[in-house]
Amino acid sequence: MSLCSNTNKTFMSDKIHRFIFDTYGIRGELVNLTDSVSRMLQNHNYPATIADLLQQTAAVSILLATTLKFEGKISIQLQTSSHLKMLVVQATHKLGFRGLARYKKNIDYSKLSFQELIKDGHMSITIEPKQGKRYQGIVPLDGESLAQCVENYFNQSEQLETRIWLFNDNTQTFGLMLQALPDMLSQDSFEHLVYLASTLTKEECLSVDAEIILHRLFHQESIKEFSAESVKFTCGCSEKKMLDSIKLLPEDEINEVIKTKGKLSVRCEFCLNQFHFSEVDIKQTPNLVCNNTQH
Repeated sequence: MSLCSNTNKTFMSDKIHRFIFDTYGIRGELVNLTDSVSRMLQNHNYPATIADLLQQTAAVSILLATTLKFEGKISIQLQTSSHLKMLVVQATHKLGFRGLARYKKNIDYSKLSFQELIKDGHMSITIEPKQGKRYQGIVPLDGESLAQCVENYFNQSEQLETRIWLFNDNTQTFGLMLQALPDMLSQDSFEHLVYLASTLTKEECLSVDAEIILHRLFHQESIKEFSAESVKFTCGCSEKKMLDSIKLLPEDEINEVIKTKGKLSVRCEFCLNQFHFSEVDIKQTPNLVCNNTQH
């Protein structure tokens, strides 16, 4: 690893850095998200506690998406019978992601701890190859943080020793993961790296460049680094997908809306883009134009 003396904040915005301790048989990933989480949250007006959890889930989804060795996507979904109805982030093998949350209104979320927010809930991680069999693992949300819940998932469902650190403020999100490989040298080596990573502070993670953080933590270790990869918000909604969803509605309901309003409008839940369709659009499915092309 090259030495870095510049301690100014020079984040490569929205990047994931992958590395491996090849003498230990342990892999690591570090992700920084700014623009992409800002776009995910834009205009949703989530309570701060919900927004924080959504940001951290986005970071985890990207940490896990790098493990996809095929075309497809991975989804992380949190669901409870309490205040948080559902929170989901979907990431693709190309490291594009989108996410949303549904929650009960008229509640002061600033007074809720993480455990209160996810009480009696569960987390599902779903892997969906473009070609092949879908896989899903489900575990209870019984950790003291999202990071701990994901660690529990890997320990229970995958039998892969994993540690995750997540930090965020209202403009950026940081995630670090260490994970044992099948050829891990020893438990002691894993605990040694975890001890070093546990010295991280939130202030450091949100103000210092990724390369500098890795150097500070692991400068005495033998690390093989891979090229940093870009991460972006990618909704994936389209006129065709929206039109297909409209056609699932009862025909009399579609006709009533068009009769009273002259068109049928739908909004993407993820990016909040609006799509407008006339009766002719719905019946003939021509090339349609979205009124907001920022997907």
